[in-house]
Amino acid sequence: MNCIDIIGIVKDKIDDFYRKFEYDVPFEFKDQNEAHVIVVRYWTEQGNNRLIMLPDNTRVAIHGHLDNTKEFGTILLVEQLEVIK
Repeated sequence: MNCIDIIGIVKDKIDDFYRKFEYDVPFEFKDQNEAHVIVVRYWTEQGNNRLIMLPDNTRVAIHGHLDNTKEFGTILLVEQLEVIK
């Protein structure tokens, strides 16, 4: 199993379970200005959970793992979530 620890910003909600997550990469090419975004989902089967209810642009630390869905391809499944102030 894979394991990921990452810091970034929660962005737009997709629905009651999924939302976008923007993160920084350690190295970017000069001409690359696009944001790095992955779809995230909280590990519970409960909609409108803590991850979804956070306001847009909240900085968070996430511990989780990569998963795969038919709809979005590779996603980050969030196991632990901490808001960074």
